[in-house]
Amino acid sequence: MTQTPSTKQWETELLNVSMPRWDDLPEIEIYMDQLVKIVDRYTSALQLDHSKPITPAMINNYVKLKLVPKPVKKKYGKNHLARIIVITLLKQAFDIPAIKSGIEFQIHSTNAKDAYNFFCDHLESTIRWFIIKENETITIEHIKHGYAPIQMACTTFIAKLITENNLSDLLTQQVTTGETIND
Repeated sequence: MTQTPSTKQWETELLNVSMPRWDDLPEIEIYMDQLVKIVDRYTSALQLDHSKPITPAMINNYVKLKLVPKPVKKKYGKNHLARIIVITLLKQAFDIPAIKSGIEFQIHSTNAKDAYNFFCDHLESTIRWFIIKENETITIEHIKHGYAPIQMACTTFIAKLITENNLSDLLTQQVTTGETIND
């Protein structure tokens, strides 16, 4: 089966995803409405369900669940923003307790900045690995000691994202053309 134009366009958009690294995140502390806009901007291309963007209520729940530290005087810093970006993406493939355990493990194994930057690097390389055709040489790094949870989470999330998009495309094509998947 060939890819439909919408799949090719979506894959091109996915290949252009560039996650902000720690040093690219705002230096100044920001308010909730700014946090929501920034997280949405960086994660919207990677959302399986575009009707459920990040909301202030979700962020408040993450604080209550201790996935994210409490804001200081209603302001959020890099640590908050990085964690919420990671949670927003990974909650599409994992339950919250698993994400919390993974974040805690990773921060204790390294530090917030290195863990977040590695997450971004590996997420982008995983996208390229899944989409770029066999004549390209894109490899996923060997599992690094202490970073396996990040690497496996990124691989699982991107595989799920691509699978669900392709399945949706196949089903739409089947309805539109009247073909069955076995045709």
